[in-house]
Amino acid sequence: MKLCARLLLLSLVIGFVFPLVIEGVETTVWQIADFKDFLEGRLNGVSISKDGTLALAPETKVVFNPQEALALSLVADSHHNLYIGTGHQGKVFRVTPGGKASLFFAAPEPDVFALAVGPDGDLYVGSSPSGKIYRVTPGGKSSVFYDPHTKYIWALLFDSQGRLYAGTGDHGQILRVDRNGEGEVFFESNQTHIMCLAFDPKGNLLAGSVPNGLVYRINPKGKAFVIYQSDLPEIHSLAVGEHGNIYAAALGATGPVGAPLMLMPQTPPTTIPTQVMTVTAETQISSEESLSSAQKPKQPKPQPKKPETKKGTTPSFIHAGESLRGIAGLLGSRSRGAVIKISPDATAETLWNSNRESAYGLALLGNKIVFSTDSNGQIFELEPSRYGENLTLLTETRESIATRLLVEGQTLYVATSNVAKLFRMGTTPSHEGMYESPVKDTKFISHWGVLSWRGDTPAGTSIEFYTRSGNFKRPDQTWSEWAGPYRDPDEGSQITSPPARYIQWKAVLRGTGSAFPTLDEASIAYLNQNLPPEIRSLSVSNAGERTNSASPFSAAVSSSLEINVAATPNAGYQVPAQTPQAAGKSPVSISWQATDPNGDSLEFAIYLKSTDEKSWHLIKDKIKSNSYTIDPSSMADGQYVARLVASDALSNPPSMAREDVMLSAPFWVDNTPPEISVLHKQVKGGNVEVQFQAADATSPLHAAQSSIDSHGWKEIESDDGIIDSRVETFTIEERSLAPGEHVISLRAFDTAGNAGVGKAVVEIPKP
Repeated sequence: MKLCARLLLLSLVIGFVFPLVIEGVETTVWQIADFKDFLEGRLNGVSISKDGTLALAPETKVVFNPQEALALSLVADSHHNLYIGTGHQGKVFRVTPGGKASLFFAAPEPDVFALAVGPDGDLYVGSSPSGKIYRVTPGGKSSVFYDPHTKYIWALLFDSQGRLYAGTGDHGQILRVDRNGEGEVFFESNQTHIMCLAFDPKGNLLAGSVPNGLVYRINPKGKAFVIYQSDLPEIHSLAVGEHGNIYAAALGATGPVGAPLMLMPQTPPTTIPTQVMTVTAETQISSEESLSSAQKPKQPKPQPKKPETKKGTTPSFIHAGESLRGIAGLLGSRSRGAVIKISPDATAETLWNSNRESAYGLALLGNKIVFSTDSNGQIFELEPSRYGENLTLLTETRESIATRLLVEGQTLYVATSNVAKLFRMGTTPSHEGMYESPVKDTKFISHWGVLSWRGDTPAGTSIEFYTRSGNFKRPDQTWSEWAGPYRDPDEGSQITSPPARYIQWKAVLRGTGSAFPTLDEASIAYLNQNLPPEIRSLSVSNAGERTNSASPFSAAVSSSLEINVAATPNAGYQVPAQTPQAAGKSPVSISWQATDPNGDSLEFAIYLKSTDEKSWHLIKDKIKSNSYTIDPSSMADGQYVARLVASDALSNPPSMAREDVMLSAPFWVDNTPPEISVLHKQVKGGNVEVQFQAADATSPLHAAQSSIDSHGWKEIESDDGIIDSRVETFTIEERSLAPGEHVISLRAFDTAGNAGVGKAVVEIPKP
């Protein structure tokens, strides 16, 4: 039913805008109507469902902007305070439930990838690289809780007994630290990094690794079992559902083996703008603010020496003071991502995958799976159903990457990077949102028809459309201003943006109270400008030959003239090698190449004019092929020019038809053979010398042959050694001829293939 309605709408739109032409330039409708199409645009306060419906997104606000580059970790305590670990200044910020933000702790190391709140209410901070685990009391007093003697601390997690587990790299170990700060190696993975940790309902520890993309289940005694291996190198996040289902975010890209994606070389450089610290914080903290003496970490207590482990190449990392590069920049076309569901019986199912973006944050909101990506910081929601997983793009943070997700009650918090921000996503839709379509390239300058759309606007709600156009592929200052609003969903609204090659539309959705609009599809009708045909080349060839079939030694001589004209003018003159051909004079052959930018059907007309004529004379019109031949005997001798006219009238009404014209280079028509005359003849005894003159009124001479008493023809050179002009002399000398009458003949050919024959009769006296 929905498809039939769409087809009916399209036919109404097309008929309303322009009368259709069967061929050639036709009205075209650009339609956005499904999830994939909508995903190409930009979202601001709107979401996209899997069935291609645009709706107002859950209300999302920035609650904190720490003026840092990267937000790397996020956790909440029992009092609903939020803690955000950042890079590259090693700062941890606290945001209270009331929205008050402050600097809570600053580590000597540059990056804080891991945070955890202990049973005692203290915050535990894992710093990198070559960092430590710090304990910070709610009052801000800090101390070194444990020194793991490792490079990276990726994850921190407390068990029910108050023991702290740390996932580390470069040696892929899980460390366990008791309440007194005494630590040990709990699990040796033989992987390079342990990126994430979680507990299943039975108290087993779950861990995700790099570079083999493994998910481990480790019992309390440290015995591990691999329950899943991804075809992507990194398990970045883990979440466990109430029925024991395990959800894993896997990602990967080409790069150093054993390096998490966040540690790979990152390109291109990105400038971090200076922004206000937060829109809701009551207190702003300067990035230069120093720690009080109470916040400075104490010297660590001696720790047990860590067992020797394998050595590996340490991935490069951008430290403080280096040029910042966007995390998302390192992904590009190289990145891939997937969200996997692992059932309690270890059955694995891929719920989502992409070859263009990676999944980073992962959280459970009721029975829904929420994950974030590195494509404009998008937030997706997966809802299981009996027919599969319903996917919805909830919103875009419009930052490079949404690194962490945290659920507090029914509220979802999102931490982003490049730049670092903390977003709060509510449970009810916002009352206004905007969707900006991708830019449509119509290939040619186009005239716009109507914009029409289908959706639902309950009482009190509205959807308004705007358009803009331009002739540069990206909207900039040369584009027109937004035109609109367009509000008519049924018959459509005439677009008032100026004709151009590119067009873009945006929709503004407004709700009220508990009523909210939805948009199913939007269409724009346009008509390309009819461009003229393009004649690429035009060539004229004229060939002829004469043969003497009276002699078994006769030779066939072919001569031709070919002149080519291209769209970028150039002319060439070519005399092919002599090859035997059938007797008779060949026609004048005209051939060409032509195309039409709009794909129209073309027809051609040929005109001729000699140099002593003023008007063009039509030879043939309505030609559908790319060549035409003319019998040269129907033309007087002389120099001619051909005129080719290409028209797209077959595909367009008369008022819109266009033409292209090209002239050939001059060419000659020559039906008259050379004239042969005897200039001089002399007989001395049995020796004879005869001088002939061959003259042609139109074409240069090309070849000559001589014969004695019709005993076969043989090649002869002119007196000046080269036969290349319209008048040539040829001297034939014969010695020791027998007494009596002899016939000495000359046959001369011009470049048009005409042959003239002359003779001299001589008498050799008897002794």
